[in-house]
Amino acid sequence: MSLPRGARRHRERGLWQIAPYAAKLTKRHREIARADHGFEQKLREQTRYPARIDALIAGRTWFDGRLCERCGTTRRRVYNSSCWTCQRKRTQFETDGRGRCITRWTASQSRDGYLARLEERRREASGEYIEHRSGEWSARQYPTGRLAVLCPSLHIDSEDFSSVPGWRVFELCKQSPDLIALLRLAGWSI
Repeated sequence: MSLPRGARRHRERGLWQIAPYAAKLTKRHREIARADHGFEQKLREQTRYPARIDALIAGRTWFDGRLCERCGTTRRRVYNSSCWTCQRKRTQFETDGRGRCITRWTASQSRDGYLARLEERRREASGEYIEHRSGEWSARQYPTGRLAVLCPSLHIDSEDFSSVPGWRVFELCKQSPDLIALLRLAGWSI
């Protein structure tokens, strides 16, 4: 039986049900290459770095490849042939010789800070707020710090007044002294 005209032949996957070619070499590729010499040879044929396959079989996470254009080192990752040094600069993890993570990234907030913000979000979702009024202006101040400002006569209905550009806030304050009083009630320094 022949393939229809224009069809391409697909490489066979063989006994292991994984193709002996890939841009990213995984743990499964390593297991099969260790068990089957033919699979290892096919992997070597498809790569331009034979040292990559040697490192894969040895269980290393890096090998010496071509020179990196950015940083000038030759160490490359076995997984996808990217530059080891450039990849390490992009991540916040520190690894040991076997590629295992030994340090964690720096926390942006403490556990207590996280729980406090979570409680503020919960209170806002339940509908809690403090209402301020000054003249025709009204504002709702939520536990998360969000300030919703409303002025029907000027057609202003802002759900988050902090997203309004600073120049526009100052322009509105020049037009209406009531807005200055309202923002001071809400704790803004104007």
